[in-house]
Amino acid sequence: MQTKQLEYFIAVAEELSFTRAAKRFFISQAALSMQVKSLEKELGTRLFDRDQHHVALTAAGATFLDAARDIVQRTEDAIQQTRNASNASAGELRVGYVKGYERSGLSRMLANFHRHYPRAWVSLTRDGVAELYDALRTEKLDLVINILYPESDLGDAECQVLARYPLVAALPFDHPLAGRASIALDDLRGYPAVRYQVGSTGYGEDQRIERVASDYGLYDHVTSTYEDIETCILCILSGFGYALLPGFVTPTLSSDGRVVAVPVEGLEREITVVAAWLPTTRNDLIDVFLDEFLEVDPQA
Repeated sequence: MQTKQLEYFIAVAEELSFTRAAKRFFISQAALSMQVKSLEKELGTRLFDRDQHHVALTAAGATFLDAARDIVQRTEDAIQQTRNASNASAGELRVGYVKGYERSGLSRMLANFHRHYPRAWVSLTRDGVAELYDALRTEKLDLVINILYPESDLGDAECQVLARYPLVAALPFDHPLAGRASIALDDLRGYPAVRYQVGSTGYGEDQRIERVASDYGLYDHVTSTYEDIETCILCILSGFGYALLPGFVTPTLSSDGRVVAVPVEGLEREITVVAAWLPTTRNDLIDVFLDEFLEVDPQA
C-alpha cells in the first residue's frame, strides 16, 4: 500500500468523481482509476460503487476514509519533521519565470515547495524569454520556467514540457468580437491594437506574436506599445484596443470581467512552456523541486 494510492482514494472520496480527482494530481483518469483498483485489490474489498454517471463510497470505503486520512497526515508530518531536522540550512533555489507566468499555477508549485522546505531560500526573477535562457546558461539561475521556441538556444540545458497554451486575443468586454468562442486572425484586421513587445533579441513570446501579426497585417493601427503584459492589460482595460497575448495570462486576466480572452483559431497550442535547468549545476534543491513539486499538464 502506497501513500500516493491513499491520496488518490481520498481525492475520489471527496470529489465523488474520478475525473475531478485526477485533475488534482495532473494525471489521467485511467492512471488514477488503476491505482484505486490496485488499492481495492490489496484490501480485498470495493471502496466505491461506480458506474458511468455515479460514484459513491461503499460502507467499507467510508470506514477506510478516516484511516486513510490519518495515515497520509502522519506520513506528511513525519516527512516534514525529518526534512526540518536535516535541512536546517537548506540552501538557495534561484528560479526565473517568464513575464506573465505569475498568473498560472506557478504560485501553487512554489507554495508547496515552501511548505515542505521552509528554511530553503527561494529567489525569484521575472524576465523575458531570451534573458532567462541567458541567465540559465551563465548559471545565474538554477531553474527557469520559460517559453520554448526552435530559436531558443538551450545549449546543454535539459527541459520538461509543462503545458501548451493558445495564443489569445485579449479584448475589452464591449469589443465587437468579445462574445465569440474563437476568432480568426483575419477578423482582427482593422481594429485598434495594443502591441506587446519585449526587447529585440530575435526570439521570445513577443517575436512569435510579431510574426503572426505581421503576416496578417494586424498592426496597421497600433495605439500603444509596451514591454510588459500587465501594462498591456491596463491599456485594454482603458479601451485602447485588443492585444495578442500568450494564453497562460488568461485565468486571472480581469477579475471584474472587463477584459475577455478569446482563443485564436489554428493557434490553440502555440505557446509551449517548459522547466529548464543545467544538469551540471550542483544544487540538490533542483532535483527536489523537479521530482516533488513540478506540475505537468498530462495533455502537454
